[in-house]
Amino acid sequence: MVAVVAKVMAVVFAVALISTGVATTATAAPAPRAEGALNAGLSGPGPYAVSATAQVTRCVGPEADAQNADARRQGAFTPLQCTSAAPIGRGPDTGVDFYYPTATGQRPLVVFVPGSRANPGYFAPLARHWASYGFVVAISYKGTELAPESGFLGLRRAVAVNGDRTSPLFGRMDLRRVVLAGHSSGATKAIEVAGIANATNGVPVPPAFDVPAAVRLVGVLALAPDVYTVPTPVRTPTLIATGTADRASNPGRIEPIVYGPITGAPAWFVVARGAPHLGVVNPLTTYPLTGVAVQFLRFVTGDPAACRSFVGPSWTLPGDGAFARVVRNATARASSCPA
Repeated sequence: MVAVVAKVMAVVFAVALISTGVATTATAAPAPRAEGALNAGLSGPGPYAVSATAQVTRCVGPEADAQNADARRQGAFTPLQCTSAAPIGRGPDTGVDFYYPTATGQRPLVVFVPGSRANPGYFAPLARHWASYGFVVAISYKGTELAPESGFLGLRRAVAVNGDRTSPLFGRMDLRRVVLAGHSSGATKAIEVAGIANATNGVPVPPAFDVPAAVRLVGVLALAPDVYTVPTPVRTPTLIATGTADRASNPGRIEPIVYGPITGAPAWFVVARGAPHLGVVNPLTTYPLTGVAVQFLRFVTGDPAACRSFVGPSWTLPGDGAFARVVRNATARASSCPA
């Protein structure tokens, strides 16, 4: 069994070395989009006030200038935000930042992995948005990784914080409802972590690839993944999303993932009209994937109303005008919502 694990890790390292092209032309700032049926009401803040363990400010410095220029070529029209983490900041390039509702009670956990060389602050507005809808969000980053250690780092840190009586998050996370998420190469890593968790279930593994026993994975949310080979089967409900204007996350190459590597679990694929690769860092009211992301998080963590957007013969996702393409695999088609 250890040999099997070693083979899985070797394949993951090989896949992580694959690079893809990005757009080289500037993208004009789009007007705020008209919401589709699924997104209606979910692109604005949720009902919960939010706290965070990290401070975010506008990115400054030569590295920030270069990152902002590259971001504009990939569809960002809002200046990037940064924490003190490297790159750009002077802090470490490895860590976990938490965003969480201030209201009491246990909440589902989302472990989010940023893309390559992305400062975790880029995704602070998205994390705050999800937290405002009742999720604890852990942005887990590791700048020097090749294989997806960052996802596992986030899981381990969340378990530790959840059990720390000195933490404001003590006992606040429902570790039986955990979603892996990410953007760009971080989305690819989220899918890979789910696959590795399946392959190594019950098998001794190095600490960097260990899923704590307290954790139960219930979903994967992959926003604009940029690598198209999944080395190990994924058996966790998965939503993969990209956009018609995304040059780094090619819809035609990504769609087959939902039919092959995701086996024995429902999977969905959506292509948002006009969404560029880094539309996620713009105001979330202009990002066509804002609402569907919240709805998917609700669905996989047990909201029966959200289930009807994805499951059943009358599922509502295809009727959302924000999307140019919506598909689901056979397992998703055969699924049903709780009575």
